[in-house]
Amino acid sequence: MNIKRIVILLIPINIILAYYVFNSIKSEMDFQKIAKERIDENIQKLKDLRQIQIGFKKAYNRYANNFDELLTFLNNDSLPIIKSIGERPDTLSDQEALKLGIISRDTSYVLAKQSIFDKNYQKNRDNRFQLIMSELHLIPNTDYEYNINAGSIEKGKVLVQVFEISTEYEKILSGLTGKNIDKNKVLKVGSMSEVSLNGNWGE
Repeated sequence: MNIKRIVILLIPINIILAYYVFNSIKSEMDFQKIAKERIDENIQKLKDLRQIQIGFKKAYNRYANNFDELLTFLNNDSLPIIKSIGERPDTLSDQEALKLGIISRDTSYVLAKQSIFDKNYQKNRDNRFQLIMSELHLIPNTDYEYNINAGSIEKGKVLVQVFEISTEYEKILSGLTGKNIDKNKVLKVGSMSEVSLNGNWGE
């Protein structure tokens, strides 16, 4: 077999190899794109859940440790809005001005979901992802729920309320195959071991 025939035989093999290399690279790029979008969506949902927990704590002085309680609060409860009437002099505190009758306070109530997800919050939200209140406990593109926990820890001899909502990347990326992402990692907001409302995605 001469060199010319060998070269001719190698051409289709090289084409096939090139196709598989290209397809492998494209598949990984597609995976990274979809994975990033899924991670971004879960980050936004964890931010939404944090916002509800903050509202829940204002109402009950603790955090919810299950989604039934948290979402019932969101959909059925109300939160107070306190408005000051009158102008407080710079020389007085609010309490002093109240005692003297210079200012007064009026309390009204608004639905929890309207107060928690108000215009300011909605404006800063990543609205690529729809806010579906009945599905906030569910990990997008799966049938899984987030893990939720709440309680208290001692900080400087004082009991402080804490919560944590989390999930594993393995669940976030369910049904996808790809590399360069550790699926054993956890995405979470809050902490059960320290006083924090931050997410671990680099806030």
